[in-house]
Amino acid sequence: MFPRGLARVAVVLEIFLGVGAVGGGLLLALAPDGHLLRMPITLLATTPFRTFFVPGLILLTLVGIVPLLAATLAVRRHALAPLAAMAVGLTLVGWITVEMVMLAGFGSLAWAAYLVLGTSIVAVGVAWRSASRRSKSLKS
Repeated sequence: MFPRGLARVAVVLEIFLGVGAVGGGLLLALAPDGHLLRMPITLLATTPFRTFFVPGLILLTLVGIVPLLAATLAVRRHALAPLAAMAVGLTLVGWITVEMVMLAGFGSLAWAAYLVLGTSIVAVGVAWRSASRRSKSLKS
């Protein structure tokens, strides 16, 4: 038994995150100098990267494609969907945390929004998993 409301929330949040990250990741990978997103290459001065290519690929795959795959699991009501949601949220929180550390001195309100989004996805996954477990134990 899957709590439909939690599954729907997970799908919406994962698709929102995934679509944005796929777009951003593709733009960074296709234009590693950052010009398509109006991001100066000087942002990378405190990082191990000299272009946005590798960060773009990481963004595309881990923060873009993986959440879309997690949303697919949720739509298909796969048993791993709640865990996938938790992994997606934790990955986003980790990505933003690393970004904040590496880009010290550069501030962004988007960081706060994405930390809230990541935390929300984790919370939905935890609640969904708990509700699924309760539902299974009631049927036993």
